[in-house]
This record gives sequence, C-alpha cells and structure tokens, in this order.
Amino acid sequence: MLQPQPATSTPRAAAAPPPNWVASRHPLGWLIDRLLAVEPLRQLLFLQARQLIIRTAERRGIAWRARREELQRQAEPLLGLSTDPAVATPAYYRARFHAYDAGNLCWAAACEAEQATASMALRVWPGESLAPEQAQERLRDAIFTAIEPSLTAPVHRALDIGCSVGVGTLALKHWLDRREATDVAVEGLDLSPQMLAVARVRDPEGRIRAWHHAAAEASGLPAAAFDLISLQFVCHELPAEATRAVLAEAARLLRPGGVLALVDQDPDSAVIRSLPAPIATLLKSTEPYLADYFGLDLPATLEQAGFREVRRQACDPRHRVLVAVR
Repeated sequence: MLQPQPATSTPRAAAAPPPNWVASRHPLGWLIDRLLAVEPLRQLLFLQARQLIIRTAERRGIAWRARREELQRQAEPLLGLSTDPAVATPAYYRARFHAYDAGNLCWAAACEAEQATASMALRVWPGESLAPEQAQERLRDAIFTAIEPSLTAPVHRALDIGCSVGVGTLALKHWLDRREATDVAVEGLDLSPQMLAVARVRDPEGRIRAWHHAAAEASGLPAAAFDLISLQFVCHELPAEATRAVLAEAARLLRPGGVLALVDQDPDSAVIRSLPAPIATLLKSTEPYLADYFGLDLPATLEQAGFREVRRQACDPRHRVLVAVR
C-alpha cells in the first residue's frame, strides 16, 4: 500500500489555465482544432490513435484482441439483463469517443475497455518495468490513499458512477471491504448497456450489489442513500453542463456527511501540459469534451453543487483526486 501523500486544500485557488494544446486561443490549440475540423483527416487520426493504442498495449503484454473476442462472446447473452428500455441516452453520449464511431454504445468499446484501462495505467509510469496488473494496482492504491482522509465515518453503501466495465468498481469494492472489515454494498452505474454486460462477466461471483443502467445526471436512485460516491475518469468525457448536472445528482444521492471522490486528468500535471503536439492531436481527436473539462474549475463547481471541504491531491504524474464532503 502506498503511503499517504500530503493533501492540499485549494478549493478557492485559481484554476489552472487549459494546456496550450487544448486552448483554442493558443496557436497550438487553434491549429489542432483546424486539423480536426477536416473530417477525412480527423477520421485518419481516429484510426491511427486506435492502432497506436492496440500496438502499444500488446507490446506490454496485454492480450487486446484475444480478450476482446472472449469478453464479447460471454457478454452478448447478458445484454438484455443489462438494458433498461426506459433510459434516455443524452445526445452528448452519442459522440465519437476513443476511436469508436459509435462512442461507448458498441461492443468494441465495451470489450476493449478493460485492456484500455490496463494500458492507461502503464502509460502513467512509462520508464518503469511494470506488469499491467502491477500498474493497475499502483494506480488504484494511490487513488484510495487520497480518498481515505475524508472518510471519517464507516462506509456501508457506495456507488461508482460511470463505472464502465467495472475495473474501478471492483477495485473500490476490494478496498472498502478491507477498510471496513465487512461486506460493503458497492454498486455501479453506467449509460452503456454493453459496458454493463461486460461488467457482469468480469464479476462472476456477484460481488457488486447492482449494476444500474441509467444516466448519471438522472439515476432514479433514492436520495441520501450512499456514504461514498466515486467518479473515476468520467468528467473529461462530459460537456461542462453535464458535469454540473452529474455533480448535482451526486449531491442528492449522498447522505449528509457523505463523500464524493472524483478522479481524472490533472490540469496541473507537467506531463499533461507538455504533451508533444502529435500525441496531443491524437488524444484530442478521440476526446470531444477535453476543452470543457480543462476549462471548468471543478473545485468551485463542487462547492456550487453543495459540497464542502474540497481537497485536491495529485495521485500520480498524470491524475488528481478531488474529494469533497456533502
């Protein structure tokens, strides 16, 4: 387990300006935007980004394509169980994400999310010889170490919003069970039924209490029902107004004194701010809402949603954890 790092409470500090490659007013950001506005070029970059991700992952020992086929075969029969026909999918969620034309609403995205998450963890420490499992454990341990100081009461029920295929959800469950020395009720929520079907495959013992198919900003879950809510690597995939709505819903779902933990890219990260232009262009081609994310003062937005005691802690060279109390 990683040792806790000193936390910094900076809810009223000025938000960092967006990285130059994100900011449309900066020459580099403007140029990248112009390049991506040319649809054939954008599509080419989209495909190049996907191939680069797969090649890099397989070189590091991640069985990308074989695992994709295995997961789809097992998950397809679970799609009906994972789908609520009454759920309305917001327009922003139908955007092209992560080199998938159908965004997260397709089998390819769902059956490659586990591998992509492992690859992301490896990229955090590029100079170290880590196995994918080691990198993932290190990433999650650092996140939970950052959350711990804000948990001043027992956690009986937790919700992972934007749970995808449950990588972070199952890690959260494992950590909370150890912390509380009991079986904590952990639930996952996502808008993609394909993702939830894969999550069920990855949770064969049914350790997660429920996998909810719902919009994060209109979950339909009871108010004041949760002690802890996490949003792990979600907000950079949302337009600003959707982020505000999701935070308002999280505030409704948390009991008084409950904790919200938000994990995502760190605007202050030297690694993020100094991405080489070609890599930044590929990244921006697959992440349609990055400008919204980096332009939003999340600590201030948390306070506006009714949260207090907002803490910010860098958990690795690329990511931060924002923790706030309801």
